[in-house]
Amino acid sequence: MESEKEYHFNASQLEEGLASLIELGVTRLIVADEAITGDRDVFFRFIGRAQKEAPDLFYKFYIKASVLDGAVCQSLSQLYCSLQLALDGKVLVGRKSFERKIELLNRSGLVFGFDLDFAQEEGDSARLFRDRLNYALSLYPNHIDFTCVEHELPSPTKTFSSKDIDLAADKAYACTLFYSAGRAVPWFLSVLKPLRIGGDIFFADFAEWLQCNNLGRKGSGPQKNGSKSSASQDAFDSIYQLSHKEIERMQLSFIKFKYQEKGLDYLLPVAQDLIRFNGAFGRLVGEDLESELDLVFHPEDLSSPYSQNLQTFADNVCMEQCRVRLCWVQDKEGNNFPDWYLV
Repeated sequence: MESEKEYHFNASQLEEGLASLIELGVTRLIVADEAITGDRDVFFRFIGRAQKEAPDLFYKFYIKASVLDGAVCQSLSQLYCSLQLALDGKVLVGRKSFERKIELLNRSGLVFGFDLDFAQEEGDSARLFRDRLNYALSLYPNHIDFTCVEHELPSPTKTFSSKDIDLAADKAYACTLFYSAGRAVPWFLSVLKPLRIGGDIFFADFAEWLQCNNLGRKGSGPQKNGSKSSASQDAFDSIYQLSHKEIERMQLSFIKFKYQEKGLDYLLPVAQDLIRFNGAFGRLVGEDLESELDLVFHPEDLSSPYSQNLQTFADNVCMEQCRVRLCWVQDKEGNNFPDWYLV
């Protein structure tokens, strides 16, 4: 198989040469230059050119929330793209404005993620990292990246001890595995709510559970072929060697453990159906894997607003054992879209 090629362009080269990227065989474009993404008008103009000259590329934009407005989000929704935003301490200070920008993204159906680091800013602490992590999760990002652990862990500071850094790295690892690689965004907050704990505690517990099963960041790691990693980058990279189905099995096992620990066995059927149904949809769209599931609840109920509150769901929705097939179907215009039907 021919290895992938990587090209680098400055802002002016990129703006003037979008159409030529197709000729080079480029299929994925990462745009991180603030000369393009840092100014609202320049960014809006670039999106328009991308729609006209290279609409088939996948774009990943590193942006600041300040460039987002209704028109920009509407234009972005016409592209195949993902947005990456930094979530640092400054965001928490101006969180109301930030939340309005994120609401624009959610209403437009755009995929976005956060860069969330620790021990990088002066005065950062384990408590502030906890607050940022919980806040990030409340905004329904598609994924959360922890760039500060890409190579080696950050150095201790006056306000962030080496022990706190190690614990933060465990949480980052657990979040990357369970939430980001596990595609948990559609159901995570719904499943978390009955436990009455924050996401930071949940991921600390998951990290400990992984270690107990020799799957954690400092254990053998969830790698294949029996390899063992000790470097931070290798540990995080190993996560993406797993199939989503393998990660889903971990999710289901840990949720069962936590729900039984909290005496929530009666909510387990709802939580498990939510995880399995959304997971199957994710594999259909992501890997083109069709599947059949035996569910306790009807898919229409699992897709309803009731599923946002598991207690309300359990109180109001009757069990309806069914077998569901998830597959691609074609509409009258010949367009394929993911759907399900009972079998």
